[in-house]
Formats: sequence, structure tokens, C-alpha cells
Amino acid sequence: MRNYIFGGIGVVWGGAILLSYLLGFNQIRGNGAYSAGQYLGIIFGVLLFAAGIYALITEGRKKA
Repeated sequence: MRNYIFGGIGVVWGGAILLSYLLGFNQIRGNGAYSAGQYLGIIFGVLLFAAGIYALITEGRKKA
């Protein structure tokens, strides 16, 4: 049950990060470490979303 909850949180937070990037709220501007940090934030959102989906799928298979 805990994995199911954490997976849902990962999907919501990762999806929110990706949605904000796709809608243009976090346009990558600047130079140096600032833009690198923004790119890493997007990568973190993708990984968080993927891990959440994986957790939900594997937890769903255990119940079936």
C-alpha cells in the first residue's frame, strides 16, 4: 500500500514538473549553472514520473 501511495505522489509531482515545462512556465533562460539546474530539474521530473508509473504498475500486478 505504501508503494502505491508513493507511486501516486511521484506521478503527480513528476507530471506537474513536466506540465509546467511544456506549458512554458519554466522557460530555460540564462547561462551557466542556472540553465544546467533547470535542465536537471526537467530530467528529475521525467525520472520521478517514470518511477511513479512503474511503482503503480508493479503494485497493481501484486493485487491481481
